[in-house]
Amino acid sequence: MTALKVGIVLPGRESVVDDGPYPANLASIAGLAEDCGFDSVWAGESPLARSRMNPLLALTAAATATERIQLGTAVLMPLRPPVHLAHELACLDRISNGRLVAGIGSGFASPATEREFANYGLDFTTRFRRMRETVEICQALWTAQGGPVSYEGTHFQLKDAALLPNPAQPGGPPLWIAHSGPKMLQRAGRQFDGWMPTSTTPEKYGEGWQQVAAARDEARRPSTAVTGAVYLSVAVDRTQQKAEDTLWSYFRAYYGLPLTTMRTTQGICGGTPEQVADWLTQYVKKGARHLILRLPTGELTERKYRDAVQRTADELLPLLRGL
Repeated sequence: MTALKVGIVLPGRESVVDDGPYPANLASIAGLAEDCGFDSVWAGESPLARSRMNPLLALTAAATATERIQLGTAVLMPLRPPVHLAHELACLDRISNGRLVAGIGSGFASPATEREFANYGLDFTTRFRRMRETVEICQALWTAQGGPVSYEGTHFQLKDAALLPNPAQPGGPPLWIAHSGPKMLQRAGRQFDGWMPTSTTPEKYGEGWQQVAAARDEARRPSTAVTGAVYLSVAVDRTQQKAEDTLWSYFRAYYGLPLTTMRTTQGICGGTPEQVADWLTQYVKKGARHLILRLPTGELTERKYRDAVQRTADELLPLLRGL
């Protein structure tokens, strides 16, 4: 059985909201995560709708302060031209010595995200097709190892494009997808290297993973070809009520929405270390092998975030290592 990995999300938005030296310290925060025993650090993307640090720049900073920990995007949206994205990811993979995982998505359907795409000069309704063509172009350029690539798509065309440097990982960094729609679950199993939704319950995660695994098997890919991952928010405290209070404060400050609303779209849990571990165990039983944990804090400050990293490592991580 594949060993369970546990990663944490870097505070990209928190470091923007807290107008201080927070962004300059993202590298040392990644180093703290590595020192605490986490397996990966992740950075998400939203330049305008929910502004945060550029994920590729944040992960480049993290790469320079770490040696073994994986670096992942959770997730990139189809905002960049494919050649530009392929080049950025290849460079970051080389800088990190092959530790990059490229998680991609299409953007959460909301008026704010639609405005974000519009301000990039992009049609929100075509994002799925553009995402698929972007993935195909990235893979073609990485596989060509500096050789010329031509491509004819609906949105993008290439003629004799030769990309260098080559990624450190043969064929490029693993590509993970975040979507849970029926077509995307099929593609996750057939074409992608990982699946990383924000499933609200272990049961929903299990239903999706079964479809991903079935598509993987139909494509005659090995059982290890697709990593089952899940992006969840967890708050650990002495009591469940204290943890719930933290979650309410965090999501109100982060999204401007109540916790009850956020729980309809994301997996969220607050409680004692044992309670949170029990909840996460249910996802593992349903197929998750890489837990990506966002660590909400009552205040969006660097000190509170570092405290959350240390506490999660000391109190929750040992319980998960026993799974």
